[in-house]
Amino acid sequence: MASIVAPVLFIQCLLSILLTTTLAAPINITRETFRTCRPGDWVGIPADCCPPKVIKGPIVDFCPQHDASKPLRVRKALQCLSGHELKTYTRKLERGYALMRALPDSDPRSFKRQNAIHCAYGTGSFIQDGSTNLTIDIHLNWHFLPWHRMFVYFHEKILQKLLGDPEFSLHFWNFDNSVTATPRHGSRGCYKAGHFVPPMYNDPSKATFEANRSFMAFEPNRAVDLAFDLSQWNPAVGPPTFPNNTVEEQTRMNREIMHRSMITLANTTNFIGKAYRVGDARIVNPAAGAGTIELWPHITLHTYIGGWMLQPITAPIDPIFYPFHANMERLWSVWRKLGYGNDDPTDPDWLDATFLFWDENAVMRRVKTRDFVDLNALGYRYEEVNDASWIFFDNSTSPGAP
Repeated sequence: MASIVAPVLFIQCLLSILLTTTLAAPINITRETFRTCRPGDWVGIPADCCPPKVIKGPIVDFCPQHDASKPLRVRKALQCLSGHELKTYTRKLERGYALMRALPDSDPRSFKRQNAIHCAYGTGSFIQDGSTNLTIDIHLNWHFLPWHRMFVYFHEKILQKLLGDPEFSLHFWNFDNSVTATPRHGSRGCYKAGHFVPPMYNDPSKATFEANRSFMAFEPNRAVDLAFDLSQWNPAVGPPTFPNNTVEEQTRMNREIMHRSMITLANTTNFIGKAYRVGDARIVNPAAGAGTIELWPHITLHTYIGGWMLQPITAPIDPIFYPFHANMERLWSVWRKLGYGNDDPTDPDWLDATFLFWDENAVMRRVKTRDFVDLNALGYRYEEVNDASWIFFDNSTSPGAP
């Protein structure tokens, strides 16, 4: 059965390219979208990060073509890497970033240009084709999860190309797991708590280090805060003040907020985010459009880390952005496996939303959301971790909401 999955998906992908519907109006990024790009903003902060307005060369349709006869690559939880495996991974990632940063700014695969494309997509810099004032933002709506999966996917592919290692995987920061547990019999997963900033991202000698973060991100024994009250956040006055909770208090709050975001409040509409189509105005209020997972733990953890990560204009400058978002998309997969009727939208305006990314060969790819809903087709999977730490959180014993 597995051997026919990839060919079938490939055929479906080709059909989606050839067949169109006049009823749907999905967001569609084109050469014209790039040509009309203009400076945008985020909560009043100006952003001038447009990519080159002329796309040179062809735009090639992307189709996932993983060979089903080959095993899936495994993205692993950073907190469980140790010994030779940790040294090897750290060395490769450092070399990959050194090579990426050495690329000229004219190369769309460069570290700087990858930040710029996230900035353009996340600040209203792109305008809907045929409009003069309807801008595009992939945050605070139903494009948040698939677009960031695409972004991390191509970032990983670029690292593979620069390293000459097609099996290299960008591992993930398992920040949602606040409990170390005993692995199930026969399990090869990672059951160690991951709620601290991974040490390799806090080591000034590593290419993964970034000094521009809040002081809290550098305290090795401080559990990250996923439960911050977003109503207290005012971007105009800088990072908020977080409560000085004990590790025990913070991890309880984290488990509760993960349970609410992923289970209690997470029906399909609430989890994925508000529909956002051609003709819709850009959503700027998180409460008006963001899905539960984008609110908590996404925005809360961006805010906790602070520095460049505080705003979409600069967030990918901090290398921790990538293992952080790898875990965000892993949680999307976990949500679908939880049951409760958790299904992705079937609306063609979601499935056929189309974005443009430069791939590992600096070729522009036309990518649709439907291409990125199946991890198997993309060729990787995630290591099993202790999701039970929050799935089975019993809020009946909780003293109150965080």
